[in-house]
Amino acid sequence: MKKGFLLTIATAWTAVVSASGVPDWKPKADVIVESVPADGPGACVAVVKGGQLIYSTSRGLSSIELNVALSAASRFRVGSLTKTVTAAAIMKLQAEGRLKLDDPVAKWLPGFPSAAGITVRELLNHTSGISDAWEAPLAEPLDTTHRLALIGKAGSDFPPGTDWRYSNSGYMVLGAILEKITGLGWSDAERELVLDPLGIDAIGYHDDATIVPGMASGYSTTAADVAVKPQLYSITGPGAAGALDGDAGSVAMLLHRLASGPEPWPAIFRSMATSARLGSQQLPYGLGTAPGDLHGVAIVEHSGGIDGYSAYYVYAPGQDVAVAVLENSDAPKVSARSLARRIAALALDVPYRTFEPATWSRETINALEGAYVIDGDSRHLIAVRNGVPWIRRDGGPEKRLVPSAGHVLIYINDGTDFIEPVLNERGAVTALKFHADGQASSRLETRVP
Repeated sequence: MKKGFLLTIATAWTAVVSASGVPDWKPKADVIVESVPADGPGACVAVVKGGQLIYSTSRGLSSIELNVALSAASRFRVGSLTKTVTAAAIMKLQAEGRLKLDDPVAKWLPGFPSAAGITVRELLNHTSGISDAWEAPLAEPLDTTHRLALIGKAGSDFPPGTDWRYSNSGYMVLGAILEKITGLGWSDAERELVLDPLGIDAIGYHDDATIVPGMASGYSTTAADVAVKPQLYSITGPGAAGALDGDAGSVAMLLHRLASGPEPWPAIFRSMATSARLGSQQLPYGLGTAPGDLHGVAIVEHSGGIDGYSAYYVYAPGQDVAVAVLENSDAPKVSARSLARRIAALALDVPYRTFEPATWSRETINALEGAYVIDGDSRHLIAVRNGVPWIRRDGGPEKRLVPSAGHVLIYINDGTDFIEPVLNERGAVTALKFHADGQASSRLETRVP
C-alpha cells in the first residue's frame, strides 16, 4: 500500500516538475502573481505537492509605511482558515474517545442557553442554527464566558438540523467545548491536539499585545481605492472561528499532513472532506472544509477574511497538491480565491482559459449598460463610465470588466469568471452568458426591458 502510494506521487510529480526541479507551470503562475500590485498590500503563495514545497513566492509590501516587502516567512491572520484546525481538533478528540460528534452540546456546556437539541456535528457543519446576530465592542478583549453569553442571547436562526447557514458563532462554541474537555485555552488545545503532532510550528494564536516576528501589517481600502488601516479590533473576539495566524507554506503543509499523516489523520481528513447532508440535500460544507471541484478535480477549499487580511486554500487530495494564498488586505486588488484557484489549476494541469484584451467600439461598450436577471430578484447591473464597463451584483461592490478578444468580457485581475454578451440581429445586447469559474457551460441572464 505504502509503496504504491509513493509510486503514484512520483509519477504525478514528473507531470509538473522539470528536470531542474522547477515546476513547468511556474512562469504562468508568476504572471498571475504579478497582477498583484508591488507597491501596496500584497500576497504570499505556497504550493506543496507530496509533502514538498514546490512553489513559493510573494509580491507586495508587508508594511506600506516602512516600504518593507513581503517574504515567504511573512505571517498573516488567516481568519476562517482557523475553522479547519478547530474541526481537526474536535475530530482528534473523537478519535481518542473523549467525545462523540453526536453528543449534545449540553453535555459539555450545560449552562449554554442555546445548547438544547444541538449536536457537536451540527456545530461543525453549520446546521446548528446558532446565530451570528450579536455584537460586541470590536476593540475590547473578549473571553470565552463573555463570548458564550453574547451568543446565547442572540438565540437561533432556525431549529437545529433543519437548515444550513454558515455560523462563526458555532465554531466559537466548539472552541469552548475544546476548553471544557482539555482544560486548556482553545488555541493551546489546538496546538496540543493538531499542530504539534503534525509538526506545524508556524501556525498559532497570538493575542493583541504580542509582537509576532514577520507579521505583515493589515490594510483595508477606501471607496476611492486608497489603502488605509483597517478598523481597530481585538483578535480575542473571533476565537476558534478565526483568530489563528501563520505563513502560506505552513497552511499548505498542514493540509498535506492532515490528509497523509499517520492514523488517525487520514481517517479524520476523509470525514472532514466529505460533504455533509441535510436529509437528501448535499450541503456545500463538510467539517471545517468546503468540498468542491476544480475543472473536474475533486478538491477541498476554504476562505478566510478578517479585518486587514484575506486568505484562501485549495487542496486536491487525490493529487496531494495544496495551494495557500495569504494577503494583507481585506479588500485586495486580486482576491485570494482567484489567485489560489488559478494557481491550483496550473499545478493540477487543468488551467483556466485566458483571454487577450481587445479594443471594442464605444457603441459596443455602451450597449452593455443595463440590468440582467440572474435568478429571482437578483440582478447583474452594468454601467459604463468614460468608456469603461463596470459590473456589480445587486448591492455588491463594482468590478471593472475588460473587453477581450472573442467578444468576451473578463473581470480585471480575476481570470476565473467571464461573460459573453448575446446580441440580436440589430446588434443590441439581449442577454449575458455568464461562465462561472471558467466553465464552458454558462448561465443565461436575460436583459431587463
